Amino acid sequence: MKWFYYVAWRFVRTVGYTLFGLKAVDEKNIPRTGPVLIASNHQSYFDPPFVAVMIMREVHFFAKKELFDIPIMKRVITALNAVPVRRGIYDPRSINKVFDVLSKGGGLILFPEGTRGDGETLLKPKPGIGLIAYKGKAPIVPAFAHRTHQWSKSLFWRNRMSVTFGKPITVEEILAYEDGKEGYRALSEEVMRRIKELKDKVLEKN
Repeated sequence: MKWFYYVAWRFVRTVGYTLFGLKAVDEKNIPRTGPVLIASNHQSYFDPPFVAVMIMREVHFFAKKELFDIPIMKRVITALNAVPVRRGIYDPRSINKVFDVLSKGGGLILFPEGTRGDGETLLKPKPGIGLIAYKGKAPIVPAFAHRTHQWSKSLFWRNRMSVTFGKPITVEEILAYEDGKEGYRALSEEVMRRIKELKDKVLEKN
């Protein structure tokens, strides 16, 4: 890890564990090297940093383009591997940047729902993750972030937060889908189905 990324990673990981009992479950499912997409549910501003610090390797994120217009913010989020994206429209520059990250063996955290949900119901996925996975030829690791929207109830370990990682959807499985809009959508729906499976298993134990 780059030194700045590592310092931020260590700090957030320590805060998450100390205040909320944040823990990773089955993080061994994440490949330690090579291109990978980590697809998580999205229910809180805590999700990007808390999912990231449960991963034992450096990863990249999407961040709204407006943040890069603020000089100090741009320097910080660039050092933390943020990729600028214009929300609500197809952004080929961002997609090409992601393909560049994957081609170099990097990892990227994505939220297929595209926006934050209420913490109870998983939203319908956007087809973007299907497109990126198919064209980037990267396995997808589903993830379920638990209780990140209930930080006040989790404070001081009263109800521990967790991030559970599922088994990867392999490149072979991904390339079995149609190379087109319908195939990308179907793949995105399969990703959300696997996230829901993780959610159901976590809720059974809690």
